[in-house]
Amino acid sequence: LWGLGQLKHKDSDLLAVLCADDSDELRAQAARWAGELGFDPENRIPVMLRDPSPRVRLMAGIACGKLKSKNSLGALEELIVSAENKDPILRHAGVTGLVGVATLRELESFVGHPSEAMRIAAVVALRRLGGIKELTKFIKDDSPQVMSDAVRAIYDEAETQTFLDHPKSLSGIAEALDPQHPPAVNFRAIAANRRLGTFASAKRISTFLANPNLSHTLRIQALYALESWPRASQLDPIDGRYFPVLAGDMDALNAAIGPEIWALANDADDNISRQAIAVLQSINPDKAKLDQVSELILDEKQRSDLRKEWLRWLRKWDLILFTSVGTQVLNSKSPELRAVAAEELTEAELGGSAVDNYLLATLNNSSDTVELQRAIKIIPRLNSKKYIIEKLVKEMIDGRIAPEIQLEVLEEATTIARDYPDIRMLMDNYNHFINKQGVMTRYEVALKGGNAEKGKGIFFGHAQAQCSKCHALKQIDRQIGPSLEGIARRHSREFLLQSIVDPQAEITLGYGIVTAKLNDDRIVNGTLISKEENRITIKLPDNSLKYFVASEIKSLSKPVGTMPDLKAILSLRQVRDLVAYLATLN
Repeated sequence: LWGLGQLKHKDSDLLAVLCADDSDELRAQAARWAGELGFDPENRIPVMLRDPSPRVRLMAGIACGKLKSKNSLGALEELIVSAENKDPILRHAGVTGLVGVATLRELESFVGHPSEAMRIAAVVALRRLGGIKELTKFIKDDSPQVMSDAVRAIYDEAETQTFLDHPKSLSGIAEALDPQHPPAVNFRAIAANRRLGTFASAKRISTFLANPNLSHTLRIQALYALESWPRASQLDPIDGRYFPVLAGDMDALNAAIGPEIWALANDADDNISRQAIAVLQSINPDKAKLDQVSELILDEKQRSDLRKEWLRWLRKWDLILFTSVGTQVLNSKSPELRAVAAEELTEAELGGSAVDNYLLATLNNSSDTVELQRAIKIIPRLNSKKYIIEKLVKEMIDGRIAPEIQLEVLEEATTIARDYPDIRMLMDNYNHFINKQGVMTRYEVALKGGNAEKGKGIFFGHAQAQCSKCHALKQIDRQIGPSLEGIARRHSREFLLQSIVDPQAEITLGYGIVTAKLNDDRIVNGTLISKEENRITIKLPDNSLKYFVASEIKSLSKPVGTMPDLKAILSLRQVRDLVAYLATLN
């Protein structure tokens, strides 16, 4: 039968005989044969949709779709309903049959069908046929699965022109926003409301956010939709494909935002509060709100993450009030808030002597590394920058600057040295001295003070360094280089730094290539596995192990590792961040 199919041989008498054959597989293959050849002059294949064998019903359903057998719609409906959405093979056969047999109007007629399986099959078939208008009827289905499939079918297949041609589909999805609906529906409903950009859609999202039982992810997505309201975007917020979104109506957004967003701005979750405050950056506040926010910023009982976000918000809406509050929080108990206040005041060219005094007090008294680093980065914006930087450089040369901030001093001194000959001379002398030292002395500024989170990003994501390609974080994982599991517990920061900037200084056993010259002048190349007092073990290229006693060896080369020289790849700051991350692997 397969041979006849390859020969495209059509034979109605043979088809009649095979459709009645005792073999389930022959009946199934007969249906396949007829479907692939588009040959069923006596309409025998639709009858096989009621065959006792699931295998035959599968092939018959697919064949009916290929044959476009109009008289098979009823039998396909029976097949899908009887399968009850429990057998994906028969469901596939039914949907494939519907795609070839049913019209868009016929598929739409199943919207009120009592069988959920039939409605799901109709939605999937409509998706394959591009029936956007017909799919819209299924959005309000009582079944979460049917609703979800319909919404995904419309939104995920939509193109730029789709919602212009079918505006009811977009509004239908937008109106489906409800905390009781499946996440797949709500994510797309949020995006649909953002696309509409009207008062009703903004109010719909705002009301949705007021529900206390929303998942964290849905809440963030809804807040992002409101935060992005003023901006047009070329990419779809659901899957990132090219699907432009226009800027929303700002008057509508201002009118729609209510107390629920202000409440979320003070949420216990930092991500939620940060996103809600970002939304409020576009909403013009009244005096009562400004005063309320000012009190919160000055309240030492509030968490610093929240206070700093509100401080940035206040800067946008009232510079006079911002200056007053900002200069007061320069004396806050929170180092992070003090640093943010100094940065914001400096960028706004406000604060004057209050910022100068804060910086001098911080450099003299603060023990918080991050605050000190951020304070040094502000110095070049001050009128007194030459005096402060020159003093810091001299202290660094004398060894009186903490290791955690030496890199910041170097960077800022290098920046302003272009404008000040005295500092340029100091830096030239320092660089001349340091460049004559060993690699560890040159990179000593990268020993402490790094950002472990950024270092993690370098470890897993730096395109050239590619640390994670060779080093695993678990002993059991396969790796090219030594496992880093517990490395911070076994080694000092100095060792971690050396392993980055001078990887050949110390090679871990099992990862260094050596050449052994034996007394009989044989040369053995391989990986040094172990080195004991009287013998060594070398793994040969074929993975076999060779043992040599000390008396056999004339000479043994120093092990050479395969780790690249990262000095040519990473900056000083990146090296420092990477060391900070490795130091967390304890």
